[in-house]
Amino acid sequence: MKKLKIGIMLSLVFLAAFLAFCISEEQKVKEIRVSYQPSWHHTALFVIIEKGWDEKILGAKIVTSPPFASGPPQMEAFASGQHDIAYVGAAPPLSLLSRGFDAKIVAVANTEGSAIIARQDIVYNGPKSLEGKSIMTYQPGSIQHTVLMKWLKDNNVDISKVDIKYGGPAEIREALRAKAVDFGFAPDPTPLVAEIEGYGKIVAESSDLSQNHPCCVVLMSGKFMRENEEVAAKFLALHIIASEYAKDPKNKEEIKQILIKWLGISEAVAEKFPGTTNLQTDPRDKNWQNGLNLLCEAQYELGLTKDSKGSPVKLKAEDIVDVKLYEKALSMVPKIKSELGLK
Repeated sequence: MKKLKIGIMLSLVFLAAFLAFCISEEQKVKEIRVSYQPSWHHTALFVIIEKGWDEKILGAKIVTSPPFASGPPQMEAFASGQHDIAYVGAAPPLSLLSRGFDAKIVAVANTEGSAIIARQDIVYNGPKSLEGKSIMTYQPGSIQHTVLMKWLKDNNVDISKVDIKYGGPAEIREALRAKAVDFGFAPDPTPLVAEIEGYGKIVAESSDLSQNHPCCVVLMSGKFMRENEEVAAKFLALHIIASEYAKDPKNKEEIKQILIKWLGISEAVAEKFPGTTNLQTDPRDKNWQNGLNLLCEAQYELGLTKDSKGSPVKLKAEDIVDVKLYEKALSMVPKIKSELGLK
C-alpha cells in the first residue's frame, strides 16, 4: 500500500510538471506588438525588424501598427492594451504613469534630435522672434511641446503672443510649405526634409533649447514584462545591439536604405542621418535621469501629470524607470551578438 501511495504521488508530480510545461508552451509569446512614430529616433526598431533579428533571437515576430503622428494618441492606444512596447517620447508616458498605469520606461532610444524650422522668408533672432508669430508642433504632452514651452518660459517669452498650433510631421511640413505658419518644431527627419525641399530653414536645434534633453524611450507594459521576462530582456538586448549597428559608419548605406523604406524619405534626406539625433540606450545614465526629472517637473507645472483622482503628481525618474531589466539585457548582449555573427 505504501508503495502504491508513493507511485500515485510520483505520478501526480509528473502530471503536474507535464501540465505546467504544456501551459508554458501554450503561453509562449508568438507576436510582440510594438508602436512607433515616423522618425529616425526609432531606427533601432527598424533595424531589428529588417535584419530579421526578432524571429531569430526572440522566436517571436514583431508586429507594428501604422506609425503614430505623435506621442499622446500613441499613449491612448497603449493604455487600451493595443501594444506591448512603444517607441515614444519620454514626455507622453508621464501623464499615463502618473495615473498608476502598469508600465515602465526600460531603455533610452535617443536624446535631442528635434529642431525649429522657419519659413524661408522669416527672420529669426532668438526666442523673442516667436512673439507675434505662429509655430506648429506636436500636441501638449509630447516631448516637443514640453521642451518648447519650457524654453519659451525660461526666456521670458510672452506665450500669449505666440500662436501655437498642433500637428504631426506631415501637417507641420505642409503648413510651412503653404505658409500657413511661420515656424515648426519637430523631430528628425522633418526639419531636414523641409530644408532640403526648400520651404524651410533650421534656425535652432533642440540642443539649443535644452542641451542633452531626453527624447524617445522604450516603454514596456508591466504585464508583458512579468509574463515574458526572458523575451523582454532579449528584446532590449536587440535594441542595444541595433542602436550600435545604426551608429556604426560602416553600416551607413544599409541604414540609409532602411530609413528610406520605413520613413518614405529621399536619399538626400537619408544621407543626413543621424542629423541632430543622438542614439543612446542606457537609462542608468545620471545626466539622462536628471533630464527626465526636469521633464517631470515641466509636465507637473503644465498640469499634465495627475493621479486617478485628478490631483497633481510630480513624478521622479526612479519611480518610472526599470533599470534591472536593462542590466539583464546588457548581460545578454555578447552572446546574442555572437549568435547574430556580429563582433
